[in-house]
Amino acid sequence: MYSSTTNPRRRTRRAVAPLLAASLVLAACGGDDDDAEPVVDEPATADETAEETAEETAEETAEETAEESTAEATEEATEASASEAAGDGDMMAEISAMCPPDIAPDKLVFTTFPGQDTAIDPVTEAFTEATGVDIEWLGNGLGDRLTKMAAEVGSPTIDVALVPIAEVPGLYENGITDPTNTEIPYYDSLIDVAKVEGGYGVSVLQFGLAYNPEFVTETPTSWTDLFDDAYAGHVSVSAMPNSGGYALLSMLSYGLGGDETDLTAAIDEVASHVDNYHSFMESSTNVEEQIAGGEIWMYVDIGGVVSRAVNERGLPVEFVVPDEGGPVSMNTLVIPSGSDHVGCSEAFVSFMLSPEAQLAWAENLYYGTVNADAVFPEDVAASLYPTPGDTESIVELDWTTISVNGPDTVDYWNRTVIG
Repeated sequence: MYSSTTNPRRRTRRAVAPLLAASLVLAACGGDDDDAEPVVDEPATADETAEETAEETAEETAEETAEESTAEATEEATEASASEAAGDGDMMAEISAMCPPDIAPDKLVFTTFPGQDTAIDPVTEAFTEATGVDIEWLGNGLGDRLTKMAAEVGSPTIDVALVPIAEVPGLYENGITDPTNTEIPYYDSLIDVAKVEGGYGVSVLQFGLAYNPEFVTETPTSWTDLFDDAYAGHVSVSAMPNSGGYALLSMLSYGLGGDETDLTAAIDEVASHVDNYHSFMESSTNVEEQIAGGEIWMYVDIGGVVSRAVNERGLPVEFVVPDEGGPVSMNTLVIPSGSDHVGCSEAFVSFMLSPEAQLAWAENLYYGTVNADAVFPEDVAASLYPTPGDTESIVELDWTTISVNGPDTVDYWNRTVIG
């Protein structure tokens, strides 16, 4: 049977800097009492005059003290802000120095998934201002991106590419991408899982369970809740090959005493409940109508994808990382080998790892941060998975092994589950 004991491959990461404390706004409330009797002024006695004088002196002293304290606090805050700004300025100067005018091209070509440019491009204006280099976004599917990089090995027209973490080892081992430069700015701020040989993690995606609380009235706690007969006919399991499918199978395999090197037992477990499934889901965005309509009650998804669907499109779902933890995937930046603009490419990567750029990934795409020093507004942090500061729920999968075994895994899935 499936066991919910702690997964032996669970990884912890550096704690992300705590959220900024919310400011307390103090409002002084006052009003007139319309029913009060009018006050008749009477001549003041000597004692009263002395009391009033003492009160005025005390008030003036208190006001002066308060003003001095406020001035000191303001000065301290200003100095702190100046210090922080100087630190950011120094880091930006380092980034700019990596791409000096005498070697800087007019533009860098950044290839990634379609649609990300509208979310992230505005923040790159700071990079362009510092270096004079424009960013040209090349949106395409992953297959086209990988094919183009392989065809252009040694003389690439792409300067920086975003690829899933599972693709990085193969690209690097085949000489398609450069080794990691651990000396670039912000590299030391990366969480452990984002330090990848042959690339740089730029955003984290965590898998868990999405569910409609109208129909799933108890919050799921385990990956095996997908097999609960109470939800029969209303559960969608990730299709294969699909990163969500691999995430689910890996977690099931851990519970059965295995790992991601052999997913056959996990596939058998999925197959034993096949009559319970509504469908096999390639992407939740493709079936939001069925989710909103109550046909699908529970499914595997990425936390950031759920947050975006809820916050931007009002999808009636909630997201939870089961007690066993949630596997993470990662968007990774790589630099194609043979580039004529390596210094500027590394400068752009550095900028994308900065707190400023990380906030853009978080605010606009709901991706988890890779920068342990990044501090986000509380409302933004609440929509991210992994939550900043979470050191317990991350499960780091061996995506390289998953990728190598992929063809055999999919073949067994098709024969056993699909039939």
